[in-house]
Amino acid sequence: MEATKDQRPVVRTGDLDGLGKVYSEWGGLITKSGEEILKTFEGWDLDVSSPWRKVLPKTIFAGFGGKASSKLFVTTNRIVLVREIDVWRELKEELSPLGVPAAAAKEVHLRRLKSAGARQFCEIWPRNFRVVKMKRIDKRWSSLDLRLVGIDGRRYEVIISKTDGLDPPTLTFIQSQFTG
Repeated sequence: MEATKDQRPVVRTGDLDGLGKVYSEWGGLITKSGEEILKTFEGWDLDVSSPWRKVLPKTIFAGFGGKASSKLFVTTNRIVLVREIDVWRELKEELSPLGVPAAAAKEVHLRRLKSAGARQFCEIWPRNFRVVKMKRIDKRWSSLDLRLVGIDGRRYEVIISKTDGLDPPTLTFIQSQFTG
């Protein structure tokens, strides 16, 4: 989502366009002036859609639903997920008899991005949201399901989850960014 001149973005996603602006060549976060990295976490995933309805929501940033090679950065202003491009996971949903040509074109595109050193990223500015509903799960895995209204007036569903196992202290820290 791009921001207008008078409005800061609420959620921003991308890949190659973030190289050198959002993340470095080695996958570290590039901070803005006056911003500090509070914590960095490995093995988390993010799923963002808008609106939060169950029928036909638009996926803004799709989570993988399994182990992912990712880093979640929590700063004083934003939450940023930077992950490696996994070509197979991106393509497997499109591999049907009718989707093979589109999948082949997408595979070429993703391999070019990956060879250029690109990663996928999703930036969220927690202070630009009003929390409507928050559901936390700490059973077999750690997950936080948020229903949010942005300063842009749009409704978002953000799911932040640990890809492997439990991590309640980290989930509490992430949760505090939306409530505090």
